[in-house]
Amino acid sequence: MERKTFSVVFFCKKTKVTRKGVAPIYVRITANGQSTEIYTQCQVEPKKWNQRLERIPFRDKVSMRINQIVASYRANILAAYDQLI
Repeated sequence: MERKTFSVVFFCKKTKVTRKGVAPIYVRITANGQSTEIYTQCQVEPKKWNQRLERIPFRDKVSMRINQIVASYRANILAAYDQLI
């Protein structure tokens, strides 16, 4: 029997910091050993991103909006995966 694995990880791509000092937020989806990265269209100052929480732990309007977008991506990815299995 084949072992099925699935994970979703959001991260700040610090190697792509712009002149404005922000880096893109990507999501890495890994299923059965195959992974793909998708740009979420969000950017954040790397020092603001909390990788353990996979979100921005600040309460300002922009941070809260980015966290909403990340949560929405996560919900949509998990819903799509649930439909496949």
